[in-house]
Amino acid sequence: MDTSLTTAEFEKSLTRKGIIATKHLADTLNECYADFWRREPQEILDSINGNLSATLERFAANSELGAAVNSQLAKTDIGTRVIVEMPTGYSFNGTEFIYTAPIENEI
Repeated sequence: MDTSLTTAEFEKSLTRKGIIATKHLADTLNECYADFWRREPQEILDSINGNLSATLERFAANSELGAAVNSQLAKTDIGTRVIVEMPTGYSFNGTEFIYTAPIENEI
């Protein structure tokens, strides 16, 4: 009995491996995002304003990578996407990053 894969089956298995690896990258990037942003706001501001040019380069690179990963994942049935925005409350005013605590809606 021949158990070898057809060319189509082999190529499909390689594609699936690539999709799994891409999802793993997205999951890892999102884990790094969560680790970074779950700290206290002042600790984050001190970190990102400490070397502004390096932070801006890092944020741009992370956004580019996230967008590329998201573009590939959009071609699959995987719902995971890389977060490519700062959390609510954080912004850049042109000279430094700032944080404004979101207003809680009272019911």
